[in-house]
Amino acid sequence: MTTDALRARALAEQLALAGISPEDLLSLVTTGLSADEPGPTLAQYVARIETQYKESTRATYATHWRLLVECHGERHLGDLDVDDLAEIVAEAGRRARRRRPGCSGRSAEENCVAALRALYRRARKARLVAFDPAGELEKPRRHPSRRRALCAAELEELWDALGVVSRDPELDMLLVRFHLESGARRAGAIGLCLGDLDPLRQTIWLHEKFERSREQPISASLFQALVAHGESRGATGPRDPVFRYATPDPPARAGRPLTRRHYNTLFSQLQGALAWAERMGLCAHVLRHTAGTAIERLAGQAVASAFLGHAEAGRGTTGTYTKASIHEVAAAVARLTGEPHPLAT
Repeated sequence: MTTDALRARALAEQLALAGISPEDLLSLVTTGLSADEPGPTLAQYVARIETQYKESTRATYATHWRLLVECHGERHLGDLDVDDLAEIVAEAGRRARRRRPGCSGRSAEENCVAALRALYRRARKARLVAFDPAGELEKPRRHPSRRRALCAAELEELWDALGVVSRDPELDMLLVRFHLESGARRAGAIGLCLGDLDPLRQTIWLHEKFERSREQPISASLFQALVAHGESRGATGPRDPVFRYATPDPPARAGRPLTRRHYNTLFSQLQGALAWAERMGLCAHVLRHTAGTAIERLAGQAVASAFLGHAEAGRGTTGTYTKASIHEVAAAVARLTGEPHPLAT
C-alpha cells in the first residue's frame, strides 16, 4: 500500500471517529461555511427573498414563512432540523382549524410544506446550508374532495343566505354570480381590472393560476353589471380593479379593491348559515365546480375544459387536437345564460 493510501485511510478513520462523513466534509468545503460564518438568521433571510417571488406565490407562502420567523426567527438557517420544521407544519394546521371551524387543516399543512421546501431549496442553491431539512418533510395525503356542483335547491338557499349574512349584498351577489357564470378562480375575480373587459367581443381576461391569462366570454348583462359596479365604486383607469368595497369599515377602506380575506369571511358566514355548506366546504371553488358542470352538461367535456381554462396536457394527446374554440365556449355560455353572444357560432 502506498504512502498516500495509508494517509487517506488514517484520515478516513479520524473523520469516522469524529462523526464526520466524507459527504459532510465535501458539503462544508462547497458551501464555504464555518462556525464563524453561520449565515443569515431566518428572519433576515425571509426578509431578503420574500419580495423576489411572484405576487401569487408570495401570497401562498408568506403566511407560513412568517410563522417560521415567529417561532425561530433568531435562529440560523442551518440550525433547524426536520423535527423543527415538522412542528411548524403542525402549527400551521392547528391555526387553520382555529380560524375556520370544520376545516381539516390539511391544505394549510400542504402549503406550509411547499413554502418551507421553497425556502430551503433556495438557501441550498445559494450555498447557505449544506443540508435541506425541508426536503425530508412529507406532505399530508389528500382526502377525496367533497366539492361538487350545487343543485338547484342549494343554489336557491345560497342566494337567500347571501341576503342575510352579507354586509355588502351588491358586491357579494355580483361576486357569486360572476363565479357561477364565468367559472373563474378566486384570483380571476381579485385581479379583474376595467381594462380586462372587452366590450366589442363581450369577454373578460382572467389572470389566474401559474400567471396564465385567458379570454372568457360572459353574458351581456353580467358584462354591464361589472362595468357599473367598478365605476360606481371608484374604478376609472384600465388597471383599476373592478370588484371593490363600498361602505367603510373602517372608513379608510372605502372603495378599496377586493381581497382574499373577504372570500374567507363571506364563505365562513355562509357555512354557518347553511346546514349543508360546512360539510362540503362551500367556497368560491364550489361555484367554479357548479359552472363547469353546467357547461359540460350543455356542450361536452372539451368545451367545459376550455371554459374552465384547464391545461391541454390534462386531456392527453387527443385533447391537443380536439380543444374547443372560444366560439364554442361563447355558444355554451349563451345557452347557459339565455342571452345571445356575439362570438357564438
